[in-house]
Amino acid sequence: MRLLDEIRERRLLPFMGAYLVSGFVALEGVDQLVSYEILTPLWYRIALIVYLFGVPGSLTIAWFHGAKGQQRVPTSEIVIHVILAVLSLTSVALVVRSHLQETRLAEAAAASGLEATSLAVLYFEDLSGGELEYVADGLTESLIDRLSEVRSLDVVSKNAVAPYRGTGVSPDSVARVLGVGSLIRGSVETDGDELRITARLVDGLSGADIDRRVFGIPTGEYLLAGDSLAENVARILRRRLGEEVRVREIRAGTGSVEAWSLTQRAQRLLERAEDQQNAGELDAALSSLAAADTLLGAAEAADGTWARPPAMRARLAFRQAYFVAVGAGDFDEAGAIIEAGLPHAEQAVGLDAGDAYAIEQRGSLRYLLYLLDLTPDAAASERMLDAAQADLEAAVAADPTLATAYSLLSHLFYQRLDNVSVVLNARRAYEEDAYLRDADRILGRLFWAHYDLEQFRDARTWCDEGSRRFPDNYGFAECHLWLLVAPTADPAVDDAIEHRNLLAQLAPESERPYQQRLGDLLVAGVLRKANLPDSAEVLFARGAGNEEIDPQQDLLGYEAAIRAITGDPDRAIQIYRRYLAANPNEALSLERGLHWWWRGLNGRPGFEDLLER
Repeated sequence: MRLLDEIRERRLLPFMGAYLVSGFVALEGVDQLVSYEILTPLWYRIALIVYLFGVPGSLTIAWFHGAKGQQRVPTSEIVIHVILAVLSLTSVALVVRSHLQETRLAEAAAASGLEATSLAVLYFEDLSGGELEYVADGLTESLIDRLSEVRSLDVVSKNAVAPYRGTGVSPDSVARVLGVGSLIRGSVETDGDELRITARLVDGLSGADIDRRVFGIPTGEYLLAGDSLAENVARILRRRLGEEVRVREIRAGTGSVEAWSLTQRAQRLLERAEDQQNAGELDAALSSLAAADTLLGAAEAADGTWARPPAMRARLAFRQAYFVAVGAGDFDEAGAIIEAGLPHAEQAVGLDAGDAYAIEQRGSLRYLLYLLDLTPDAAASERMLDAAQADLEAAVAADPTLATAYSLLSHLFYQRLDNVSVVLNARRAYEEDAYLRDADRILGRLFWAHYDLEQFRDARTWCDEGSRRFPDNYGFAECHLWLLVAPTADPAVDDAIEHRNLLAQLAPESERPYQQRLGDLLVAGVLRKANLPDSAEVLFARGAGNEEIDPQQDLLGYEAAIRAITGDPDRAIQIYRRYLAANPNEALSLERGLHWWWRGLNGRPGFEDLLER
């Protein structure tokens, strides 16, 4: 009771009420000034700190001076006020410093073009010693898929971050290469009976952690782990972006943890097979694909209603057939593999008729069967091409972000000589995922399609992009040479020689003699444009091939084209006639549309001999 009497006597409650109300009104006034952008948000944070530290300060004043009569100022009061003042000023200093750091980072980010909403999810680290690698990969890829659906975010694809898996490259370096302002990274490990998952939000410019979440899931509940990870990442992104991030709910398509785990392991083996094939290890790649197929068969047994395992088995068949055809040259074996893979694709589509991935795999197998020319006759081949196109178009209709299907469609339309559709689909593939495994081929396709359409400015754009992205790819040195012989280009001889030398330098040793001769032919064309015909003839002679270097005599066809472009039609006709003797199916066609290369030959003596009969 004595304490209550002291409080009443010293009038603590009236003092505190007056302070809280008046301080709140002042705080609201600052908030209004910030809202009208008269003051910056920093001032509101400072005012809030002062207001909060004022609460114990006002209590101290009320305690020592609230009673009636004159009171002296004791030493204890002075000490309390000094402590509160120091704490208040320290807090204000920390807030101001943090604000200045954020401002500098924002200015640097603006200067670098990096936006906080541009995001890369790095593959989570497996801290279990390899036991949970497939879980970490599966959770990462699931998170990428979910965040890609958030309209306010620009999330790079899993193909973009895959090269940095397990490399130890610093986060800020990865962010600079990928051009993102934010990174998500994390780890997976076991902790007793729990699966412990850590997720971090990292500033792309500085590489510093911004926020961190750690949570546990019962061991084996991998499907639940995906949901929890997405929810936790959404929360830390909200703090970063200052807005709600709604991550769509997505189901793995199966309730079987065993089926999900086996499928994730098969995916890792498929990726390993791709790397082995790229390294020239064909037998190892085929062994990895066989092991993956066994795992997927077990996944089908664990959940026979899930479309992903049979769809992935169809994908494995596609890659296996491609490896056998390209790596071993065994087209018959490749055809048998495709025939064995198609029932898996049909099974997947039967389980889920709207599954874009399953439809894409059926279309891919059908298209490869067409490309390898393994159908019984021309009519069957055309039907197979139509079926492949229908599947791939249905796949992108079901999932408009399916970059791999767009890429294959662009290749398919090249077979149909439909350059406009080549451009549309290749551009869409590149827009959806600029980091596809065949991104270099997509860029090359975009160059050639625009070049064939005489859209030389666009062709240069894609040639330059290819040179920037893939500086070691000799094809982008070649495309610069073709641009230099185009009718609209200036005869830049020095540039042509530079690109010719780069072409010869970058070409693989097995292709170097051929590429050197092609480079000489193209430089010869630039010399003709520069009115240096004698020098051009020297290089034309040097560019001639032989049966060992050029068994198909393609260099003759290119020389004829270059001479036709650069104003030597009679010699072009003479050389193309020699090319037709070696390649009788390559006669020019007026019905399908004469390529602009040959336009200057139309109506010249001997031109009729080059046309289809």
